[in-house]
Amino acid sequence: MEISFAGKGVLVTGAAAGIGKVIAEQFLQNGAAVFMADYNRELLQQTMDEWKQKFPSKVYGMEADLRQAPTVAPDIVKQAAAAMGTLDVLVNNAGIYPSKFMLDLEESDWDAIFDLNVKGYFFMAQAVARYWVDLGKEGSIVNISSGAAANVRPGAVTYATSKAAVVMLTKGLALEWIRKGIRVNAVGPGLIETEALLQSLDTPVAKAEHKEKISMIPAARTGKPSEIADAVLFLASDKARFIVGQNLYVDGGYTCGRVFHSRM
Repeated sequence: MEISFAGKGVLVTGAAAGIGKVIAEQFLQNGAAVFMADYNRELLQQTMDEWKQKFPSKVYGMEADLRQAPTVAPDIVKQAAAAMGTLDVLVNNAGIYPSKFMLDLEESDWDAIFDLNVKGYFFMAQAVARYWVDLGKEGSIVNISSGAAANVRPGAVTYATSKAAVVMLTKGLALEWIRKGIRVNAVGPGLIETEALLQSLDTPVAKAEHKEKISMIPAARTGKPSEIADAVLFLASDKARFIVGQNLYVDGGYTCGRVFHSRM
């Protein structure tokens, strides 16, 4: 199934590295212009410099702290639309994944996660939706949730709670906005082999825990960032025009349940 985004403009948050970078690159490879918003100025510039060689006149971006989305989101949308000449898709990807046990959690920890992972998503979506409604234009929003929305683990309760909120936010926005021509869906990655994940496997304990996690995945492997990007592009495209308010887990079957290896 071929999916083309020729003539389309895509805004991706948290696009300088990791899954967001791969999502942005895949949109570029499929003909879209891409505007990246990321707080890491150095990484953002590196990525833009790299891609401008391969995708001239299609790569744009700005430094932005999405924890301040209520303030900065309208300007991001304005600059993205002006740079690309159009804005058709928003991918809410920027997020953080700190690990801390609940008895040690402080208010600042809670606020840091929810300010970016939930509030940031909402105010970016609202700013884009207002832009589209003002123009009478249709559009598609894809939020990045997580398999953690369905499977919590000790040390990541706050993160999992924030991603469960993203799932419900996706449903609510989809319900309110579909008759305005705005589709909202989400993709929930499982254990994905990003650079950050590989760098974290720097001790025997970390490697052993990683091996144990993989043993719990029915597909018996980690996912690739490109597999998340595939799902995002599909949901953002006209091929998914009757898919509304859904959260698509891309996790090798992890949210289905656990396997008994003696029976596999």
